[in-house]
Amino acid sequence: MFEGRFSNICKQIIGIDDSIRFAGIANNMGNLVTTTYQQGIIPLMTKEEISQYAVRAVVRATTHEDFEIKLGRLRYSVGKYDKLTRATIPIPPFDNDDKSKFYLLLSFEKDSDVTYIIESKVLPLIERSKEIFPD
Repeated sequence: MFEGRFSNICKQIIGIDDSIRFAGIANNMGNLVTTTYQQGIIPLMTKEEISQYAVRAVVRATTHEDFEIKLGRLRYSVGKYDKLTRATIPIPPFDNDDKSKFYLLLSFEKDSDVTYIIESKVLPLIERSKEIFPD
């Protein structure tokens, strides 16, 4: 239903920085809605492995919600691996619901300035594009 709009936002995110290898959006059950790769990238994992990763990333992100009262809302989480860096970004609800319904999954080239890219490019793009995310 929202696949076209989600695909568009992933393409925009891929376009904001060459070090972003992959962008995907998963729902709150961890099912991938759409994925996009930087042109010329050879994925390191199969589609099945990426689907498994999406489920695990969303489960990890939702377990953080247990600590929101003390720590505040999770803005993003980052994992640095030998071959790349990954980030999970809960898409904030733009209605009165307090739980994320979608999660942006990103992978970056291993030596990227991930914090800078997320905070100065990705998060502002999400905020500007909030009309694409369903209430």
